[in-house]
Amino acid sequence: MSDRDSSARQRRRMKLDQQVASPRGGAVVQRNFANAYVMPEKVSKGTPLEDIINKYDQPPNNEDMERVDKNSHALMILPFKFDLSLPNVEPGPINYEMGYFDRWENNYVRMPCSLYYTLKNNQPVWFTIREELGQLKKRCDAKLATFKDLQATIMRCAGNNYDTYCLELLITRIYVPEERIHFMSTVLSNICDLALNVNTFCSRSPPLLLAGKNHSVTMSQRQAASLLACAFFSLFPYRSQHEQTREYKNFQDPNFLQLYQYGPSQKIEKLRCILHYFQRITQRMPNGVITFQRFSLPESEHPKWPKSKAPLSPVHLTMNQKIEDIDCVLQVDFANRYIGGGVLGAGCVQEEIRFCICPEMLVSLLICEKMEPNECIFLIGCERYASYEGYADSFQFGGNYKDNTPKDNWGRKWCHVVAMDAIRFPDQRSQYNMKYIDRDLLKAYTSFYPQETKKKGNACFGIATGSWGCGVFNGDRQVKAIIQLMAASAAGRPLIYASYLDKKLVNSFFEVHQYLLDQKAEVRDLYRYLERYCGQPGRSESLFEYILRKPISSLKS
Repeated sequence: MSDRDSSARQRRRMKLDQQVASPRGGAVVQRNFANAYVMPEKVSKGTPLEDIINKYDQPPNNEDMERVDKNSHALMILPFKFDLSLPNVEPGPINYEMGYFDRWENNYVRMPCSLYYTLKNNQPVWFTIREELGQLKKRCDAKLATFKDLQATIMRCAGNNYDTYCLELLITRIYVPEERIHFMSTVLSNICDLALNVNTFCSRSPPLLLAGKNHSVTMSQRQAASLLACAFFSLFPYRSQHEQTREYKNFQDPNFLQLYQYGPSQKIEKLRCILHYFQRITQRMPNGVITFQRFSLPESEHPKWPKSKAPLSPVHLTMNQKIEDIDCVLQVDFANRYIGGGVLGAGCVQEEIRFCICPEMLVSLLICEKMEPNECIFLIGCERYASYEGYADSFQFGGNYKDNTPKDNWGRKWCHVVAMDAIRFPDQRSQYNMKYIDRDLLKAYTSFYPQETKKKGNACFGIATGSWGCGVFNGDRQVKAIIQLMAASAAGRPLIYASYLDKKLVNSFFEVHQYLLDQKAEVRDLYRYLERYCGQPGRSESLFEYILRKPISSLKS
């Protein structure tokens, strides 16, 4: 690096320091939204939300854990049935009595505790990791640990020198003395303990959820915490950029190193959310269960959109609720095909924020391969720990969040999230090609497909979504609204459309939906609208305007 580059980097760091530190030095200047904040107008239209939610069982009742298909569902815990009268019972590891069962294989997470993970002299890396974490834990317990100790431990465990600027800034300058002391002693000691005992808590390697395969993995919240503690110290082998192997080329890097590196202020706010999670589980370890499920829709189930006679689903439209605040529904994660997107980098929009306030979702980065067009990933039971303010550049950790969501008969929080990735359009005009419309229809239908209820013949709970793929991905809000309405209708599920603070979209979507209902529109009619609209050489009007101007009868001519 040249002197000029070094000076420029130093100037950028000084600018970031000025953004987060007060003139008194060290204390954070909290952005005060209270005086400028105006309560948004409450606008909701369509089918009442309560009618959608109350129509379905809450929470869903699942088949007993003992009866799951072991070929397609890996249990990392002993099967049990959650009993509301015994809320403190914690599920145990699946083969605890037999000890750690190592799977150093392509289809499983290569764990840092594996004795097959070795240095050039064939010495297991785990011996070094265990010694380093043990020494750091002793210093934490003696209240002697400093940030330099933590930094040195991360470097030695990860096997390289890395920039930890954002982590250092948070702990040494943004945390007030009481926070810093508590973190560097009690919380950090617990993180060390969780990582040191990963081979006890996680008595088997989690399977990888590979593309093209319908597969699930269920674990306890303690097991998720142990895996995240390993990510905190960046222990997972062959996953970081400098050492990534071909085996993991289609996977995210689950290690936290890139989040620690110098970057915009929102990286620090994301770190605050994640470290708050570790602080919470240090106070009291949650005893629930989490499931990660990969679903690939078989070609035999792909809808034939031009022929679909499915009627349109009921729709509830709201501008004053966020997706994560609508309970008892399937909540949509506006995902990257590499799940989590830029959550461990500088990215800070809908998906990244959700993963930061619900850090157990970060385990999906460890086990999930990138998604194909006919695939989605379900994250079931992940708890929320933090509140937040702002979005993107204005994002801030907003303090503690108490998640009172009830649990199902597996002990999972009644929180079902589906990660579905839209197409990014650098050139907005390209999205009106029907091949991209068809692709996003397939993706949305795959994500809304009512798997369990198909077996039981019952209706299923609603879908909470919004302007999917319409931010940095440049999607047309009205086109994406119609695509999701079609997918929900074909799946037989009601749609809850949370267009946060966008009153215009709420009103216009409601008008179009009512217009279509009045004409007894079917899914195939909406497909014809899209074909005609996208086939125009030039579009001087919006899709909604086009639909309102053309009765369905005109499409058949």
